[in-house]
Amino acid sequence: MKSFLFVITLCIFNISFANAEDKKDNWQQLKPEVQQLLKGFEERWDSLPSERRSKLIAGASRWSKMSPEQQQVAAERFKQWRSLSANKRAELNTRFQRFKNLPAETQKELRERFSDFKNLSPEKRQQLREKFKNLSPEKKRALLKKMRQQQKRRSFKRRN
Repeated sequence: MKSFLFVITLCIFNISFANAEDKKDNWQQLKPEVQQLLKGFEERWDSLPSERRSKLIAGASRWSKMSPEQQQVAAERFKQWRSLSANKRAELNTRFQRFKNLPAETQKELRERFSDFKNLSPEKRQQLREKFKNLSPEKKRALLKKMRQQQKRRSFKRRN
């Protein structure tokens, strides 16, 4: 009997918790500035999954904390993203997830390399792109393998 009461109590708690979560994402409960940013979603807000609403609220919060320059950069990136084909967006999402699953040290190393690449002159970047593009598949694999080995050595040296 005690276990039955315990189960009933848990069910009531879960229902109450779920209702509280839904109310947190209720359109009327949003701050006016968040409503303004998300006004395009108002009509269908109640039909959106709770997870999607939470992500939209978090995005609106991040947006409101950005400087006008940061907002301009973000808007331009979003415009570029929207212009991509669905296949290209899916490919980029997959690559991003692979990146997020890498160890923090590897992510840091890749960010540093990308920063170094971005600091090269446009001509030098184009030369490197062309050079890599013209390599045979075997040479590309060998180069990537060599780069991974160098990265492992650098990571090992930093730890010791």
